[in-house]
Amino acid sequence: MTPWSSTTLVRVADDYDREMSDTNAPLDSRLGRYLAQHMDDLWDEDRTDPAAFLTWAWRVATGPIMSPGYVRIRPDVGAVRLIQSQEDSRLLVEVETPVQHGQLAPNVRPPYAVVRDWETDRYAYSSDGPSPLQAPEDESKPALLLAATLRVPADGWALHRPAGKWPVEELLIDDAKQALAVAVEAVNRAAGPMVAKLVGAEGGHW
Repeated sequence: MTPWSSTTLVRVADDYDREMSDTNAPLDSRLGRYLAQHMDDLWDEDRTDPAAFLTWAWRVATGPIMSPGYVRIRPDVGAVRLIQSQEDSRLLVEVETPVQHGQLAPNVRPPYAVVRDWETDRYAYSSDGPSPLQAPEDESKPALLLAATLRVPADGWALHRPAGKWPVEELLIDDAKQALAVAVEAVNRAAGPMVAKLVGAEGGHW
């Protein structure tokens, strides 16, 4: 898989998907089983619509439906969603992420002795990349847990166009995987640099 970096928010776990298949056949897929289980959530008119098909596939391929997901989210980021605007159906990337006090300007940063901050989850296993954050273990003092929601329009993305009809499940899986691969690259390109300016070593340097 693609290594995590300050601008890498999501990545595809295709090798794991094949390893966890039921038959180990080349076209068998864990993702495929989940897609088949949630076909009723995909409206007929959305099967040929690139944005609608992608948002459906993304929702299935990420938690809580798939855990671990076919699309993996960086451990220190809360959520990465693909949604459509209620106003004009525009495709949006929505990123939710904890924001630690250290990302705030010094003159507005609350003292840790007064209010606790997000803490690294010492018990969460992460083989690579940043560790997830959690509420502080010491609950005897107040905690100020800040979080941010970033929304980025996906205008101009060259989305994968699904066939709309899949006589065999393997063709549906292939369409979904292609749509997700294109979206993962685009999410990291469009939203990754903005999140890097919000949290981490580059935090606060817009």
